[in-house]
Amino acid sequence: MYVPESAVVQMPGGKLVWLKDKGPEHLVSEYWIFCWLGINAFRDHRELFDRVQACSTGLIPLAIVCRNYEAKRKTIEAFHEKYLMGPVTIPFEAWNAHILSLEEAVVDIESFYWFGNRLLTRAALTLNYFFKQIAQPKVAIKKRIQSHSTLVESTVFTLLPAALQASAEALNTQIAQFRNEHIEHEMQYWRKRKTGFASPQAGVNPQVGMTLPADGKVYPERPLRELWILIHDYITDVAKFLGSQIS
Repeated sequence: MYVPESAVVQMPGGKLVWLKDKGPEHLVSEYWIFCWLGINAFRDHRELFDRVQACSTGLIPLAIVCRNYEAKRKTIEAFHEKYLMGPVTIPFEAWNAHILSLEEAVVDIESFYWFGNRLLTRAALTLNYFFKQIAQPKVAIKKRIQSHSTLVESTVFTLLPAALQASAEALNTQIAQFRNEHIEHEMQYWRKRKTGFASPQAGVNPQVGMTLPADGKVYPERPLRELWILIHDYITDVAKFLGSQIS
């Protein structure tokens, strides 16, 4: 089983430093929760601690999906460079394997947005819990927060720091809304291929052919690695914010 190397270390004073490029390729330990929430969070605010820890754990399946997706993308790109740069006969087995890779990449995209949306909702419910149960004075929430999208529309949202609001709005557009508007209902966004019979020469049996997009883009394609980093930073900032309020 693949176990990525640790990419984060804790320096004197609690500061965390990335040793490698930030991304889903590297292991992010959960101990940073203690740093952001403070040493007394586990004792004084156990449920809040558990909720933030669950958010941290939610980054792991997202990272796994990202790594799987990148591996599939390399396979798709290799096939594209070998067979789809011009008229060529593609072995039946290679074509079937390519179609399978495309389908698996789409499953990875769907999985990423599902897990990502779920993780953002978990963070939204954590903030909702904090303002209703811990914050002093407690905040009266008129409309129930049920998801990341409803957090952005709630009165709680205005109580968050400006930088955190900006991150939440960006993720609402790039994860929550994109999933609801495209992944759920427009899965044809990556199927930009047309099949049909190629024009045969006289005396030659018709052959099935495929027309690819003029731009030559490899499908499917979504910037999952970059989105993972955005989600990671947002979850970290949520933990930092909560830690600053209870310390």
